[in-house]
Amino acid sequence: MKTIFSETDKNEIIQRVEKLTNESKALWGKMNVSQMLAHVNMGAQLSTGEAEVRILPISFIGQFLKKSIIHSERQFSKNSPTSPEIKVVDEKDFNKEKANLIAIVNRLYTNGQNGVKSEKHPFFGKMTKEEWGILGYKHADHHLRQFGV
Repeated sequence: MKTIFSETDKNEIIQRVEKLTNESKALWGKMNVSQMLAHVNMGAQLSTGEAEVRILPISFIGQFLKKSIIHSERQFSKNSPTSPEIKVVDEKDFNKEKANLIAIVNRLYTNGQNGVKSEKHPFFGKMTKEEWGILGYKHADHHLRQFGV
């Protein structure tokens, strides 16, 4: 299982982020590339406790699906639900968001499971540190695939 806590997997994510340009276009969804980078940054901050969101009203579904999504090779579906607090609709600075994402991916890897401060995810509910690492990889992978990298 790929995880943001693996050096190989962390390097893969960073290499894919490096391929993005301000002109990268989404294959699906509403976000532009700068908004996507900001969104993935905020998603990563959920695990470290730097960002907090409310539990989604449909979290009972997420708790039921957690094992089949997080503990499998299954990828996130296009247009999966997200917390309103990490939806990005305003314009963002591409270079800043790209640098921020590379920095937080490196920090997550460096701090490892000890850097995980959150116990609950807004959709999946109670999460282990290992699950946060897997989710960190899967969330980044999902949005990088969204932009063709």
